[in-house]
Amino acid sequence: MNALRFTPALLAALSLSACGSVNPLSDPRDQPFRVLSDMPTPPNVERAADASGCSGAQLSAVEARLPDYPARGWSRGLQGWTVVQFDVTEAGATDQVRVARGVPGGSFDTEAERAVRGWRFAQLEPGARLTGCVVLFEFTQGLVRVR
Repeated sequence: MNALRFTPALLAALSLSACGSVNPLSDPRDQPFRVLSDMPTPPNVERAADASGCSGAQLSAVEARLPDYPARGWSRGLQGWTVVQFDVTEAGATDQVRVARGVPGGSFDTEAERAVRGWRFAQLEPGARLTGCVVLFEFTQGLVRVR
């Protein structure tokens, strides 16, 4: 009985999606990126976040994927950057991951922070820990890069 009540709504949604309009449930990143905003000037990273504690041991990445370009930013043609600060434990895991600064913020910051939380490095020397490591992600023209 309940299925019959939803059938007209389902038929309406299917007929509207066949009209050539973009399906609101599809991922906007399946479409070409159209720049609709200027790239904000990236910051002087040293001023945005102090990285002086991230020294004394060499970092060797085991897993370090780039963030995804945010679907919302993609659909709006937005560009931006995010500075992420993080610590590295003796075991090589990231810890205390936080956004130091980001423009336009929001989903760009969320994606950057999520990516860094998943990073893994080779194990450090016994008792070693790096604090205040910094990375700058640029989200520009549909691509993500590290600077």
